[in-house]
Amino acid sequence: MKISSIAIFAVGIPTVVQAGGFVSSCAQIFLGGTWINALCKNKAGVYVPTAKDLNAEIGNANGLLARHSSGYANVCRDCSLTTAAVFKCSCPRINRYQPAYINLNNFLSNRDGTLFWD
Repeated sequence: MKISSIAIFAVGIPTVVQAGGFVSSCAQIFLGGTWINALCKNKAGVYVPTAKDLNAEIGNANGLLARHSSGYANVCRDCSLTTAAVFKCSCPRINRYQPAYINLNNFLSNRDGTLFWD
C-alpha cells in the first residue's frame, strides 16, 4: 500500500475594504464645535460614542472645504451638518464668503466603533 501525503497551505486572500461609509453603521451624528460626534457600532454590535476633530483634517482652499488640510475653523464661519454626512461652511474666496460643502461619508469610516479618516 502506498501512502502519500498532501500538504495544504492557506493562502491569504486580500479583502477589499471600501473607504468611507461611516453613516451606514453610525447613529446620532452631530457637530459639537469642530468635532463630529456619533454613536458607531462596534464588532460586538454595540453602539459606542466616538468623535473626530474636523478642523485637524479639513481646511479652506480658496473658498472650498478641502481634505488633507487643516484649520477651516480659523477662516470659515456658520458651519453645520446639512445631513448626517454633508458638512457645510461659508468660506472666504478673494474678498467674499461663499458656501462650501464636503461629504464626510467619502472620507470617514467606522472601524470597530471608532471614526477613522480614510
